[in-house]
Order: sequence, then C-alpha cells, then structure tokens
Amino acid sequence: MTQVSELSHKRPRKLWWLIGFVLFALFAVLQMPAAWLLEKYAPNTPYVQHVSGNVWQGSAIWQLPISSTPLIGMADWSWQPWQLLTGKLGADINIKTEQTRLNGQVKLGFNSWQVDDMSGKIAPETLKSVVDWQLPNTPIQVNGVSLTRLSDDADNKVTSETSNNASTQSTTGFSAAEGQLTWVGGEVGYPSGGKVFYLTMPALRAELSAEQKNNRNLLHINLLNDQDKRLGDLYIDGDNMLDVSLTQRLLENMPEYKGQAPQDTPVVSVRQPLLTGLGAN
Repeated sequence: MTQVSELSHKRPRKLWWLIGFVLFALFAVLQMPAAWLLEKYAPNTPYVQHVSGNVWQGSAIWQLPISSTPLIGMADWSWQPWQLLTGKLGADINIKTEQTRLNGQVKLGFNSWQVDDMSGKIAPETLKSVVDWQLPNTPIQVNGVSLTRLSDDADNKVTSETSNNASTQSTTGFSAAEGQLTWVGGEVGYPSGGKVFYLTMPALRAELSAEQKNNRNLLHINLLNDQDKRLGDLYIDGDNMLDVSLTQRLLENMPEYKGQAPQDTPVVSVRQPLLTGLGAN
C-alpha cells in the first residue's frame, strides 16, 4: 500500500496537465502567421497589405485612401503578454510614413480600444496628404497622447429611467483622453470657392480630453496659443464626425478677415467627416 501511494504522488496531477495544455495552446496561437489571421478575420481589407511575422511580433504595410494619392506607411508591433491580465490584447507599436514617426501602446478589449502614451511627430508631408492646403514646413509634435474609444456597435446602448422618461445614452465614442499636440505654426493657405485664403497660424498647443455632450462621448481638442489663450475647439464623436469652432482671436491672423467680436467669441463653426476619403463610418 505504501508503494502504491508513493507512485500516485509521482504522477502529474490533472492541474499540471491543464496548465501545460494552456501554455501549449497559447504558444501555438502566438506563432500563428499574422497574415493568416488577417485573411481569416478581416478579409479583403483595403487598408492593410503585406503582413509579415506572427501574433508575438510582426509588421505590416498600410494605406489610407484619404486623397487621390493614398497615404502609405508601415507599422510594426511587439506583443505585451501581461496585458492579458487586464482582459486586453496589447502591443507596443511603431508607425512610420515618410518622415512621420509615432510610437506607443495599443490595447484591444471586447468593447473598446486604447492608445496609450503615443509620442513622436507628424511630418508636414503627411499633413499635406490629409488636407489639400498650403502648409508650413513644420511638424506637429505628439506628446504622451492616450485615448480610449468605446465600441462602435450602434445597438450597444445604456438606457436609464428618470422621472417616467427613458433617456438613452450612446456608449460609443471616447471615454478617456489626455496628452497634447504642439505646432510652431506658420502661414497656411486653404482653398475655398476657387480662391486661396491665407492665415498666419500662431504657435499653438492642442490639449486632449474626453467630454460628454448631448448624450455623446466626445474627444475634445482645445486649441490654445503660447499664452494659453483660446483659439478654438475641435470635437470628434463616435461616428467620426468632426466639429470645428474657431475664435475671433485666431481669425484676426487672417489679413482678409474684417470681423469684429470679442476675442473668445466663436466666429467659424463647421461639421464634416473626420476623414472624407474614408467616409463617416
């Protein structure tokens, strides 16, 4: 009886078999070719091409058809396994296009995605690919930008009853944001109505935050000059629509502008898709 008992203690327990199986399965998943996963879960996507590597580490060439000439760049990633403890799939990511360089962390959850501590610079060549404007040859510096965007599922709503009335609040959009963008400015020329209008952009700072407005979760970009005076506001909603509001203080830098108003007064308001070439969805 003593010998049988000793043999039973030497046999691997079921728990260790289970742990070994989980580790083997995880290792197998991490070694899956990234190109195969893309073809399986996002077939025929026009935005990602020439994927190499695996889940753990790899790279891809991407393109955004936001103008007549698509914006093309490269991204490489390195998986962060500890993010699984938070219920997210996370990776360090580097983005390159022309002279633009951005690096940070990206995390994917069941109902959201996050960008954490994204820093680097957006080159003027990249900006000119996005907007058909005459822009100064100065980059935008990206400093510690973090964003959390909730699910795009339009049917995912939170409904609460208040005083016999049902109010529905969308759970799409941006639930958290921080960080800043800085730009030294310069002369900007933008076409409108067959004419080019010129504006001398002062050095500015864009402060990012999340804001709830009209039952929507918005990304708020507050534009300030180097004296912390308000130049305007940008809002991006869950439908990728951009609301632009510019103040008298900013428009005073346009030689042809003759308006008269207190400097903090919004004098220009525009609503449009964030990336026209990609649509508003």
